[in-house]
Amino acid sequence: MHELGRMMPAGTTIIVASVSAVLLAGGGFLAGRATARDDSADVLTAQSQTLDTLLDGQTEILTAASRPMVIDAEIRDKLADTPPACIAEPLGLACGLQACWMMGQSSANRPECSRLLEAYVAREACPEPTP
Repeated sequence: MHELGRMMPAGTTIIVASVSAVLLAGGGFLAGRATARDDSADVLTAQSQTLDTLLDGQTEILTAASRPMVIDAEIRDKLADTPPACIAEPLGLACGLQACWMMGQSSANRPECSRLLEAYVAREACPEPTP
């Protein structure tokens, strides 16, 4: 019989030795893993506690959001003084016109709103239909 070293070239010997080393290392890892302590129960308990904490926090947020909002008298007065167009677009032409009208109703020094009205009508006017 021939010796194994004489039959296999040097490259094949290196490949066989490398594959054997990898297989032995993998087997050792799996054997160590099989005898290791199982931490999955601890991890699941920690995750369950984290989920419970998150759900409790969300419940508190939903409870707080469902309570009626109380508007004090000062905020109510400010909201009553704000023209409706100024809520949606505070710097718009409609807001300026409504604010001018509101000041004209309560002020002895009545502002002139005709130029604002003309600008607003010119912007909002529909063009004439073409025949």
